[in-house]
Amino acid sequence: MMMDELRKYYRNSAVQMPKRHYLSRFVRDMRGWSQKYVDYMHYTVPLRTPLSTGWEFPSEYIGQYGVFEAVRHIYEKSSQLKNLVSEDGSELHVSKRFFNNDCEKAI
Repeated sequence: MMMDELRKYYRNSAVQMPKRHYLSRFVRDMRGWSQKYVDYMHYTVPLRTPLSTGWEFPSEYIGQYGVFEAVRHIYEKSSQLKNLVSEDGSELHVSKRFFNNDCEKAI
């Protein structure tokens, strides 16, 4: 589905459009116009391109444990799922059966 069609669908719906998190190696090439397609970036290679304005794309460096860190970030930001993250943040308690549904609700 094209992005414009997706926005049109959510504009005419009572359902709120979900946030679009993206996991990639780099965030260095992301600019303000990229927010049209991606809301938040999780990246694994710590290279950033400085801009003269000082603006930075909303992102988080997650290192080599990318998927774990991305899911933990989503769970911690959700009022319903934050209790599934251990106090020190080293463990996630996820359900194999309901993981996809839980992530969609949290996002």
